[in-house]
Amino acid sequence: MSTGQELQTKATRLFEGGKFEEAAEAFDAAMQAYQGEDNGELAAEMQVNLGLARRELGDQEAALAAMQDGLAYFREHGNQLREAQTLGNMALAYVKAGDHEQAETMYRDAARIFREIEDEDSYGETILALGDMQFRAGRLMEAVTTYEVGLDYIRDTNHRQKVIKQLLVLKSRLMGERRLGEAGGDEEAVSDSRRRRRRRRLFKRGQSEEDTDAADTPSTIDEGVSDED
Repeated sequence: MSTGQELQTKATRLFEGGKFEEAAEAFDAAMQAYQGEDNGELAAEMQVNLGLARRELGDQEAALAAMQDGLAYFREHGNQLREAQTLGNMALAYVKAGDHEQAETMYRDAARIFREIEDEDSYGETILALGDMQFRAGRLMEAVTTYEVGLDYIRDTNHRQKVIKQLLVLKSRLMGERRLGEAGGDEEAVSDSRRRRRRRRLFKRGQSEEDTDAADTPSTIDEGVSDED
């Protein structure tokens, strides 16, 4: 008889290979094996992973039901990291189901917990996922504000995040210069304004000007599935 770990490894490989139906069956088997081994924590993780596979298959109701069972375990046992990760994964299922109101609630609850446990990268990723949802829903101004908040907490940005960040900086500069132009400011005033904005970012991030010069050379929260998760 295969162990929970063996079945989890098999399920993860199937999931990563895009074989979601087979992965769902393997995650279900891994969950039952972990339950037989009296390992409730990993059994709950397999329930969430089963939900992820069901989500990829388009069965959002089954996905949410599976993840809800895992969420209940994590809450009961005080595992805030897994609770927040599960909430983020459930949020995307709600997005796919068209329930944006519930998805936003889940994203915000997940973000709040990540802040409480001082996981700033996960907090930033969750806020960016919320921004993606707002953007796709046509709530553009909300999305821009949300992106600005989320990017402040991402230390190692990926290519897409770098592009968004550059666009937001460009937008900020253009808006600042337009306001100065409307007020009759000259080029020197524009330059002074840029320096002031830069210093405000420095103080906010707790860096020196030299630090920033060096740093300027650069699922949806989806926690996914792995042996570590």
